[in-house]
Amino acid sequence: MGNEFVGVIEKTGADVTGFSAGDRVYGRMPLKKIGAFAEYAAIEHAAIAKVPEYLSDEEAACVPLTALTAWQAFELMQPKAGETVFISGGTGSLGAMAIPVAKSMGLWVITNGNGASRDRVTALGADRFIDYKKEDYAKVLSDVDYVLDTLGDRELEKEFQILKTGGSLVSLRGLPNGEFAKRMGMPMEKRLMFKAAGSKYDKLAAKRKQKYYFIFVHEDGAGLQRISEIFKDSRIEASVDEIFPLEAVNDAMKKVAAGGSKGKTILKISE
Repeated sequence: MGNEFVGVIEKTGADVTGFSAGDRVYGRMPLKKIGAFAEYAAIEHAAIAKVPEYLSDEEAACVPLTALTAWQAFELMQPKAGETVFISGGTGSLGAMAIPVAKSMGLWVITNGNGASRDRVTALGADRFIDYKKEDYAKVLSDVDYVLDTLGDRELEKEFQILKTGGSLVSLRGLPNGEFAKRMGMPMEKRLMFKAAGSKYDKLAAKRKQKYYFIFVHEDGAGLQRISEIFKDSRIEASVDEIFPLEAVNDAMKKVAAGGSKGKTILKISE
């Protein structure tokens, strides 16, 4: 088990360039071969990036999944500077990465969440914050260029309503569709299956010539290196909730399953 990691390179292959033994790196394990809950992991150099020096190992371990999710979502949107993105529920760990990445692209960022997080989210770069206890974003927003959905089915219809004609919505919590299956190189039978599964959202999008994308983050060293450069400039802080030793992995997993975390739960493999 285990999807994201930080560690020090022990050894490189003969043809590897750009990395050497002793480099501190982080990454997302390949979808077909996870296994970050371990003392050692073998991974292609194209899947890793060097850790910004100001981040501790514990902080760096929080970054790859959420940061790459944000980066790959924006790659699908292909936004232009000056355009507007609404990040639903942007007070969580995804928002902490997506907001500064969006700002680095020159986007106007709107998000919503609990009012207690307003100052923290604004400090990350959000241009407008909507307190969901006081305002319904669907009643105050319209013609947004892009939506990054983190809430799924219960909010997707409203999110399409605020999206402009021809706009793009990328969802982390909806259902995969035929476009996702094709993009992931799946065989025809799975493409047909996912086309049926995601047809509800494709139909919603088709009403105003909008585009619906589902995303499942994959390894991407080049993208993560770009994120590292953004981090160096903005000094983004990663949120660590609790750290467990490897022998307490079951306790760590129970904690994650229980929900309510205020940051990432970390496994520390060794000193």
